[in-house]
Amino acid sequence: MKIIFTKETVIRFRKQSHQVEESRKIPLSWLELIYKEKLFKLFVPKESGGLMMPLPNALRVFDEAASIDGNFGWAITIGSGGGYFYGYMQPDTAKKVFANRKAVIAGSGKPGITKEAKGGYSVTGTWAFCSGAPYATAFTANAVIKKGASSIIRAFIFQPEQVKIHKDWNAIGMRATESHSISADNAFVPNEMLFDISSKPVHEHPFYQYPFLQFAELSFGALSIGLGRHFIEEAKNMIVQNKSSWASVPGRYGFVKKCVSQHEKEFMAATKTFYNVADKSWEELTKKGKISQSTQNEVSKMSKKVSRVVLHGADDIIQYMGMGAVMESSAINRIWRDIHTACQHVLLVPFGSM
Repeated sequence: MKIIFTKETVIRFRKQSHQVEESRKIPLSWLELIYKEKLFKLFVPKESGGLMMPLPNALRVFDEAASIDGNFGWAITIGSGGGYFYGYMQPDTAKKVFANRKAVIAGSGKPGITKEAKGGYSVTGTWAFCSGAPYATAFTANAVIKKGASSIIRAFIFQPEQVKIHKDWNAIGMRATESHSISADNAFVPNEMLFDISSKPVHEHPFYQYPFLQFAELSFGALSIGLGRHFIEEAKNMIVQNKSSWASVPGRYGFVKKCVSQHEKEFMAATKTFYNVADKSWEELTKKGKISQSTQNEVSKMSKKVSRVVLHGADDIIQYMGMGAVMESSAINRIWRDIHTACQHVLLVPFGSM
């Protein structure tokens, strides 16, 4: 399933994966391809230089990108996800924020605090896990606005010079995503740089009507599928490469081959169901103007389910792949760590029964 990535790109990026992980940052050559193909603007209208891609198509881009390299897939998935906010910003603000060819938002949801100021608010806070922080052209973060005895939460848009980046991302996987914390100290944000995704979208494109929670779940679900594809591909390559050396252990080659095949079947079945549900939800939205609660529940369930299939399959398979698989420099170890990091996201963890 190739979307926009050439065979040459796949080979070249995968050869660079180990070096990219060691550098702990996305290389400029990867970013330049993203800018060229407008992959940070999948959900930005064409009049603002975007692609305004239908959600089902974009999910398959996330999948394909992650199957090349986990960091690459994460950068595109998170980076393009900020385009959702376009539909909730004031029109002039949205066009301004996304005008840059390299426009991409990094952000976080944990609330900071505000003080009312003339024409806007003074915002202070620290926000963790802002993927792509070093190359972001804008930042978004939630903060609390007190209204008498009550309070409301709004999203605030910061310029890069208004925040400090704390290089604290030190996870076992997705090491090059630069998902650092940011902080702001009494940063002034004018009223026009606030938005609220719980309100009615300003832009009328159907995509902005898609529930944000389910959009995020689908995005991470598609990412986990791409990681699963790469893991299984690498496991099958290792089986071929080790056929002779594994012959010293009777039955080992056949056992491992059968194990990978069984997990691949389960993975493909879960992937098919995931995309059926995703496509169904998009069709509902575009034809009926909304997505039923039952379909939203299906989306949430399958996003978690497919990630668990990927995670558990990788954990089962890797124990049979030999000592080489525990070396951090090996491709299968890197993919395994990326899977564990991505599937740790709270939106993919099934708290309770599925």
